[in-house]
Amino acid sequence: MKTQNVFKTLAMVAFSAISLGLVACSELGSNPAEPMAMFNNVQTTFDLNGQPVEFTDASLEIPMEVRERPDTAKKGPRSPFDRLLASLNLTPDQKVQVERLLAAHKDCATAALEALKTAERAILDRAKAAREEIKASVEAGTITRDEARQKVRDLNKATREAIKNLPEREAARAALKECDDRFLTALRGILTEQQITILDKFIAARNGRTGGGPRDGDKGGRDSKDSTGGKGPGGRGPRGGGSGDSTGTGGRG
Repeated sequence: MKTQNVFKTLAMVAFSAISLGLVACSELGSNPAEPMAMFNNVQTTFDLNGQPVEFTDASLEIPMEVRERPDTAKKGPRSPFDRLLASLNLTPDQKVQVERLLAAHKDCATAALEALKTAERAILDRAKAAREEIKASVEAGTITRDEARQKVRDLNKATREAIKNLPEREAARAALKECDDRFLTALRGILTEQQITILDKFIAARNGRTGGGPRDGDKGGRDSKDSTGGKGPGGRGPRGGGSGDSTGTGGRG
């Protein structure tokens, strides 16, 4: 009898553990019947691709170097719609149509980011030229090495501030929002009513995350010190951390 009671107790514990596990999975978004739970960290195309360019601070001995982000360097802009599309259970015909929509969205995002990237490259090119002038002044004996080092430090700081405050960044945000809106509108046109319900939940979660627009002081999950080389999730210490998104987390989806 005691053995049977032990088995019964173990069975009840196991059943309870499985039940709790199922509830936990559902709350974590593993249950496709609750798509809202899958959209806890919805991002925009700007969030994924609009951060300031990352570079290593210059010194008298080492030139300023750009660190290419591996997620965008070769493949182009990242799409924020992967989780949404996975939750829709698209038919083969819908998948073909979505591939065309994604290609158009990628072209749109690439064009929207081009002016921003060009402006960033121009600032970096001017900074590299300024460092060469400082180095030449040391070699000519017109300034000391200590003076030159301070000038280079000031140059690094000014370069980060210039990149962070580029007006092209807000223009890129607006253009990428238009790319996203165009994609979502076209996607809605090929979905069933049930799929549209999931799409609307995605958009609601996206709007809720951004609070209806850019949030003042929000750095996209990065500490504000990142933009000046400080150590943080997006930085790499005083000698050249990549700066985070300096303008917030994007507009309405």
